[in-house]
Amino acid sequence: MIEPAKYQYTLLLLTEKGKAYDISDFVEGLSWEEPERELAARITFRAKNDKTSKGRLSALAKPGCYVYVMYAYKNKPLKEAVRGRIVEWNPSAKASEEQLRVKAYDDLYSLQESQDHVYYSAGVRTRSAITQLLKKWGIKMGAYTGPDVTHGKLLYKSDKQSAILLKILDEAKKKGGGKGFLRGVKGKVSVMKYGGNQKIYHFAQSENLLSVSHKVSTAGMATRVKVVGEEDDEGRRPVEATVDGEMKYGIRQKLVTRGTDESLDDAKKAAREILEEDGKLDRERTIKAPDMPIIRKGDAIHLKSATGTGYFHVLGVSHDCGNMTMTMTLQKTSRPSANKAEGTDDESRRKKDGTYQEGDTVNFHGGKHYVSSDAGAKGYDASPGKAKITIAGGSGRAHPWHLVTENWSKTHVYGWVDDGTFD
Repeated sequence: MIEPAKYQYTLLLLTEKGKAYDISDFVEGLSWEEPERELAARITFRAKNDKTSKGRLSALAKPGCYVYVMYAYKNKPLKEAVRGRIVEWNPSAKASEEQLRVKAYDDLYSLQESQDHVYYSAGVRTRSAITQLLKKWGIKMGAYTGPDVTHGKLLYKSDKQSAILLKILDEAKKKGGGKGFLRGVKGKVSVMKYGGNQKIYHFAQSENLLSVSHKVSTAGMATRVKVVGEEDDEGRRPVEATVDGEMKYGIRQKLVTRGTDESLDDAKKAAREILEEDGKLDRERTIKAPDMPIIRKGDAIHLKSATGTGYFHVLGVSHDCGNMTMTMTLQKTSRPSANKAEGTDDESRRKKDGTYQEGDTVNFHGGKHYVSSDAGAKGYDASPGKAKITIAGGSGRAHPWHLVTENWSKTHVYGWVDDGTFD
């Protein structure tokens, strides 16, 4: 069981001379966020600009230097939450004190500030297109678990690099590749799918939430998609198909352009994908909770509130390290596929030989789940229900299996359990 109060932050500065300093004692306000409509993560802080043996902080933390937001849980070793290069540097002075305000962004920031002409010939795959673009900008590729489909010809003129990346991912989603996003991780950029996190944390209005708000909007909604063909000599595009969705909110039309290498059926499929994604009311929730640095943009969480219960994608998140709170913007989703047993439906999977492995979905019988696999670990009661095996601890442990619930409305099992407690 995670205890948010046990998290602590540390802020490290890497100077232009390559010296690392812990400047946490100088910092009065620190936050880091991954905004919904921005590519790069942002770090902001204000600090006392006091004299030190190395000079004032403003002489060390200069534009271009890196800062690292680190965190530890229960005094365990530090882990990196996010890093960023200083972009804004603002020292100021009052009669009683001197202060430094800093804003830093991760490596994706350069893509938000750069324009280019980009062309990919027909047949390029999503992963290849994104990898080529990042390599051109000297950005190292990390993990790739996002969409990877075949595209038609892609041409972007005078677009921001960040906009190009988002357009490529959006087209991949329309082609059935799933919803993807980019995340800076330890100096590299990973392309990931929404809801791909293995551990899904539960937030409940009566348990661990500080506030909840719910907004319903038709803005950005699509109710009709037209499929248009290639331009003729006079620049006109013929309408080849029209796909209608929920029309009671009026006509909200989007276009799909069929390339020369795409069939009409493929274009219609893309139109239906748009209606599946954008043809519904936008139900957005914002929640405020005790801070957990491990929660990031793109993760899936489970929420139980007065306005509804279910799974949600984190569209954006802001971590207030001073007050130890976080604010998340959420969008409703189905149960993340990453948390289903691969190759099965929603029914539990039982091994014919009685053995189990990580990734199996099982029926938990109910009873105790423990905070660790060790003997003497504290246990809590949990009701029966479906759960996924996330860790197979093996023999020799008092509680060798780690289960994570598949349905919070049935069981809250989320911990280590004994042999024979599931099938």
